[in-house]
Amino acid sequence: MLKARDVTVRFGGVVAVGGMSIDVHAGEIVGLIGPNGAGKTTFINAVSGTYVPTQGTISWRDEDIVGHSPSRLARIGVGRTFQNVASLNDLTVLDVVKVGRSVHGHSRGLREFLCGSRADDEALTERLLEPLGLADHRHSPLQMLSYGHRKAVDIARALASEPDLLLLDEPVAGVAPAEAFALAGFVKQVRDLLGCAVVMVEHKMDVVMSTCDRVVVMAEGCKIFDGSGEAAQSDAEVRRVYLGD
Repeated sequence: MLKARDVTVRFGGVVAVGGMSIDVHAGEIVGLIGPNGAGKTTFINAVSGTYVPTQGTISWRDEDIVGHSPSRLARIGVGRTFQNVASLNDLTVLDVVKVGRSVHGHSRGLREFLCGSRADDEALTERLLEPLGLADHRHSPLQMLSYGHRKAVDIARALASEPDLLLLDEPVAGVAPAEAFALAGFVKQVRDLLGCAVVMVEHKMDVVMSTCDRVVVMAEGCKIFDGSGEAAQSDAEVRRVYLGD
């Protein structure tokens, strides 16, 4: 579904991403890992339209999407979360999720999974909060929630659009272990239901290994490994630059 070839992002003389190539298939969860400053979020920003690559190609379902705006990409099925959602602080939890629902939201799969019927969008949005532990906070402003709950709200917003490609930028960073596994588990459930592709940037290796079908490792803006989680853990270069001995 997603094909990136030789993607490079420069900021002046700094090469944040250099020659990154990756394929992501339908129904696949890919973990994008690596040390801080490796270029993971910059690459996600290039895929989602926040940055325009300096060079290279990115195609989504065989369509060249370089230069497309984030809103355009959202409408054709590319959803994402962010490390920081402070810009939505004044909205209630329910309104944040409604923003996601208004962008795309064309499939009946999520509706039938959560509601058991063809409920309207209002009911679906309400039901989406329950498995993420947000039902009691539906009318609370985002800024009043704990960090873990704010992360869950951003995941709910992204899932509400029923994306075909979901880009998760450190979705469980700073979240307690039990909550982290619950959030990752729900993402897997939705993936199984919708068959969407998922790319997850994350540093919590236990969550990555239990959630992802494949792991891609970046270092200094470049891909240094692409394979199974088990193989990544035993790869000498990955251990040297990221996992340690």
